Amino acid sequence: MAKKKKILSPKELRLKKILNQVSGNASKIDGELIPPVAIKGHGVIYCYSPSLRNYLKINRGTMVFIVEDENKDGKILIYTYEGHLVEIETCELMEIGFD
Repeated sequence: MAKKKKILSPKELRLKKILNQVSGNASKIDGELIPPVAIKGHGVIYCYSPSLRNYLKINRGTMVFIVEDENKDGKILIYTYEGHLVEIETCELMEIGFD
């Protein structure tokens, strides 16, 4: 019996693309690369993780990727290089592009 392929949501597809990019497995088939952004400032910031239902300590200055645009609370879902999915306010991010 053949397995059915799960249809991924736009959020899941973007996260899969980010994970491929971070791991170095991005290919031309995936299309355009997702530009990284950084969390402004120095020190730490505490961000809410919806999957863990807890706040996580994230270092400012860290490069992250935007997974999902603003929600109804004005927060953006981001993926950090440490492997965390957290919400953060838009004003805390700055575009850095590719180095």
